[in-house]
Amino acid sequence: MSVVLPVAPMAPHAVTIDKIVAIVNNEVITENELDKRVAILRSRLEAHGVTLPPRHLLKRKVLSQMVLQRLELQYAHNIGIHVGKAQLKQAEESLAARNHMTVPQFEQAVASEGFTKRAFEKRLRVELTIRELVMRRISRGVVISHRAVSRFLAEARAADGTRYRVAEITLQVPVGADAHERQLVASRAQHVFAKIKAGEPFSQAAIAYSEDSRALQGGSLGWRTAARLRPRFVHALRRMKVGQVQVVSGGGAYYLIKLQGKRPGLKGPAQVQVRLREIVLRPSKQLTALTAREKLKALKARLLKGADFATLARAYSEGRAAKHGGLVGWVNVAALPPGLAAAARHLPLRTVGGPYSTAQGEALVEVVGRRVQSGMTRAEARRLLQMRKGNTLYVRWLQTLRDDAYVRYPGRSS
Repeated sequence: MSVVLPVAPMAPHAVTIDKIVAIVNNEVITENELDKRVAILRSRLEAHGVTLPPRHLLKRKVLSQMVLQRLELQYAHNIGIHVGKAQLKQAEESLAARNHMTVPQFEQAVASEGFTKRAFEKRLRVELTIRELVMRRISRGVVISHRAVSRFLAEARAADGTRYRVAEITLQVPVGADAHERQLVASRAQHVFAKIKAGEPFSQAAIAYSEDSRALQGGSLGWRTAARLRPRFVHALRRMKVGQVQVVSGGGAYYLIKLQGKRPGLKGPAQVQVRLREIVLRPSKQLTALTAREKLKALKARLLKGADFATLARAYSEGRAAKHGGLVGWVNVAALPPGLAAAARHLPLRTVGGPYSTAQGEALVEVVGRRVQSGMTRAEARRLLQMRKGNTLYVRWLQTLRDDAYVRYPGRSS
């Protein structure tokens, strides 16, 4: 006869449940993800001496930006935007060169900020994806007239090159707002202005109230020339003293701007400029980067046999300059990615080089002119104007994207 002995119950194991803090369409954001993002941000801001708002306000602002970023990435995925290893490598080389470092030195600097290589690459891939989304969704549709470029260059030359260190707080006016809604935003701007005048640090107010992508950097724009600031900002900054704050409106928003520093202008050194033609193919779900490069190699073979570059560019290129036969115009070599910059410096005139990996995609390039000149080129001025107008439109589009999405915050009472 067998005896069945009672089995003692096992001691329960502690289980940590990762709470869901937001649902964004068919994806979730967990409290663990949010806490990690907040911890990294707090560490960085404290290292730069930025005064932080209360933790609950900081968490809410970080979560709001995470939701918007998730919506952007979902949209980018749906239209086939993909950032490959070659684009990541090129972007890292560009960042290193911009900071006057070698790639190993730059990677060491990134590690000192608390990022693993994998985490940094993930973050960089997100930034490149969103940059491409901005270009596809908005910037390419922005038309800048020849007269607008000439006026912009004349204004840039008339300015004495003064550099301004500026921080901003942006309060967006809702799309389609009536006069009452607009007045509510104006009142909020004055309320924030009053808090700053009463002693609240500007950087803390920016993190707590600003609706701009730079809110979590304390609203800092860094040092900029007049050409790289909104005209309304420049008009106000010229009359402001360092340390002053002013409310400026326009472009569908109210802004609080703080002048943090001012430097006299210096004439920039002469720069090597090139006039380029390009044929660009954009990798997507249907076209891998490798396939795009093979197609470009086939087009290059046709060009070497005498095919007309402009004709092939109009027929095949997906770049912004396709309708102009691939002609980009004059650009400063120093502003190009390292690999493309080397080609621009050394390719013989009327010689096709590539394929190269660029921010637009995989590209063939032909240098049709080279010169040494100081100042901004028309192509650069046009790009700046496109970015300025495109960014404004993109912010409005983001509002619509957010309004049309399914976003829920489980456990939030309000």
